[in-house]
Amino acid sequence: MASKVKKPTVTERLISLVSEMSEGQKKALLDVLDSNLKPERRNYARKAYFTLVDLASQDHAYREFVKNISEGGVYIQTSRSFSVGEEVVVMFSSRDSKEHLKVTGHIVRVDGKGIGVEFKIDNPLGRLSVRSLLKKL
Repeated sequence: MASKVKKPTVTERLISLVSEMSEGQKKALLDVLDSNLKPERRNYARKAYFTLVDLASQDHAYREFVKNISEGGVYIQTSRSFSVGEEVVVMFSSRDSKEHLKVTGHIVRVDGKGIGVEFKIDNPLGRLSVRSLLKKL
């Protein structure tokens, strides 16, 4: 009768691999795990939100798609060239076009798919308007 060989668990396999690594390899792995397992750094939870917005920067205006939004900012999909620190104005329109929300912000992230914009809201009414938009989502 042939006996079945027990397959190692994921944990057992990880321990075996790590024990065979050099100290440098262990440190590199630890750095990767630390960076991937850190808690979310954002102050506000993001919500998926796909809509067109008008985006103005300096003397240019664009129509782009939003990918997600939070009370603190928005991620806009774009292939256009922007720079971190650049000030922009984002105009949200309701589907019935009766309500508009205009929010100033600055670009805090640029990647190959778009830009992250942090809202610059200095007054309670502006913050309330963004919260109102989020509640409608």
